[in-house]
Amino acid sequence: MNRKLSILNKAKLLLLCLVTAGFVASCVNDELFRDDLPGANSQVDTAFPAASFSYAASIDDFKTITFSNLSSEASNFIWDFGNGNTTTDKDASFTFDGEGTYPVTLTATDANGVTGSTTVEVLVVEGPFQPIILEAGFEDGTLPDGGGDGRDSWRNNDLGGVIQITGSPVTFGDQGAKLPTPAGDRVGYQEITVEPDSNYDVSFWYTMLGGSSDPSMTVAILGVTANGGTFTTDAEVLEGTIASVTVTDDSEPDVYVQQKLSFNSGVNNTVAIYFTNGEVEGRLDDFTIDIGAAGAVPPSTGFTSVQSDENYLEYSFTNSSTGATSFEWNFGDGNTSTEETPTHIYESADTYTVTLTATNDSNLSAELSKNITILAPVTAAFTFEVDAADYQTYSFMDASEDAVMLLWEFGDGFQFTGMNPSHTYEEDGIYTVKLTATSITGNTSEASEQLTIAEGFVVEVLNGDFSAGSSSWKPSSFDGSNTNAFNTSSDGDVFDYGGVDTGSKTPGAKYSSSSTMVGPLENLSRTSDTRAAYQEITVEANQQYTIEFSAAITNSGDAVYVEILDGWFDGNGADAFASSTGTGPLARAVVDVANGKGNFSLGSDVFTSNASGQVTIWMYSLTTADAWVDNIKVTAVD
Repeated sequence: MNRKLSILNKAKLLLLCLVTAGFVASCVNDELFRDDLPGANSQVDTAFPAASFSYAASIDDFKTITFSNLSSEASNFIWDFGNGNTTTDKDASFTFDGEGTYPVTLTATDANGVTGSTTVEVLVVEGPFQPIILEAGFEDGTLPDGGGDGRDSWRNNDLGGVIQITGSPVTFGDQGAKLPTPAGDRVGYQEITVEPDSNYDVSFWYTMLGGSSDPSMTVAILGVTANGGTFTTDAEVLEGTIASVTVTDDSEPDVYVQQKLSFNSGVNNTVAIYFTNGEVEGRLDDFTIDIGAAGAVPPSTGFTSVQSDENYLEYSFTNSSTGATSFEWNFGDGNTSTEETPTHIYESADTYTVTLTATNDSNLSAELSKNITILAPVTAAFTFEVDAADYQTYSFMDASEDAVMLLWEFGDGFQFTGMNPSHTYEEDGIYTVKLTATSITGNTSEASEQLTIAEGFVVEVLNGDFSAGSSSWKPSSFDGSNTNAFNTSSDGDVFDYGGVDTGSKTPGAKYSSSSTMVGPLENLSRTSDTRAAYQEITVEANQQYTIEFSAAITNSGDAVYVEILDGWFDGNGADAFASSTGTGPLARAVVDVANGKGNFSLGSDVFTSNASGQVTIWMYSLTTADAWVDNIKVTAVD
């Protein structure tokens, strides 16, 4: 018999509810903040308990409810099921008398005696088993307790960054989910309770920007029970996918398209809804789940393609379909295949639409089409060396592969077409040299290097213009916070690293309200989502230097900081944070002028280096909205 657990404030009966409630702090008095702490560097505990739990009805008896404790900062618990029924178990199970409404209270207490509690009215009803998706429309304040930022229920930091929220375009309400590029950098993930061996239909709305080489987003259902718990790796996701759909319609970026995904839960009583994007900025909105019709469900179709390294006309196709027993491939050039995972050689370079049709034993089928544009590969690369007799003259040696044309740009307005040029700079400065290599089919690849033209010792800041993304900026560890230094962005400063106005935006770094430190500056703290950039550099000992960068700030009162820390910390972000907030930095450059996106201001500070010449660049934000950063430089004071 199908059964369901419901919540009173929902219009329909619901099975599962994840409650994240505000807590009631007690015993907070002067004694809690006493001075006799057990160590010279101990700090006052200001993280109070937050009571939270999820719950679900038993498949065998709808009156028996299992409660999973999700509280934080607590060590002792009391469950109150009413009528004097209590337990101190961390996780609990209780059988109610029958159908009806029952208030359940969880009180969580920490070692200091501070408590937090939450109470939920649960309606226990026998009936069809109906799952619930929390924050299904990505709106603020839609969790059962009235909280939530639209994405709190969709986080899995092991699989990818948290989704962004967009206000336009949306289908219903005021907000939707946004997945920016690069592909797979951010994911949505939410576990829901289902009845085993039951059919369900998940529907959602999507749209994506046009012009991408891979306009696709994938929504999948993952078997959490069969996986043994929450998914933590991409390999587990691939292995544990029950059903999936890949959507590719990018014809109207401002118009949402509805899509349905049907699945059978199999052995799972918990599944996860998972989504991510290809190389395209996509948006999702308004997820729903309904009990599906009895009988067989269609298979799920998915595939990827890889171009051969030896023959650019040859492609290997990897079939990731589920629930199918036969396959038919149409390669878009008149050729077909019934192999599960075929390889195909095209006769000429062109754009082809590849279609895979997957069919199951019930003769139900599904298809997926993707475009591939065949271009001969090319890889740009070069080396360089300075002339021993003239520090302003450099020789460049091409190391590109499969190139038929080379264009060199030296960063000072001069160009050269051909192999292995030599170039003399007229003025000292910082220049970006770019090589563009072109293949036989017109495919291009770029490689760039920064040159500092100067006599004597030169401080080297790797990837100071963020043209290589977050390369050289990620701390190797950052206990309690995120090791991704920042979000990459295409909205950097129009001025390049050499100070030349390029007339268009360059790559940059980006911080948001979710990746910020927690202020005030004099008492900084951080969260699990906090990001900070870290790079060890070498300077001359006991010399004066200037640290400089540019930033664009959205909100007044926000700021981005770039500091010079005393020493190296072996890539340990937690140790760098302790140095920044403890002994303090040697220098702290700040931009706190809110001129809006695209309007960059300079921040700088002067410092005297230490005796070892080993210092660390440490960058972070205190922001309530987006902020963009570019062009971090360290130069000697004349």
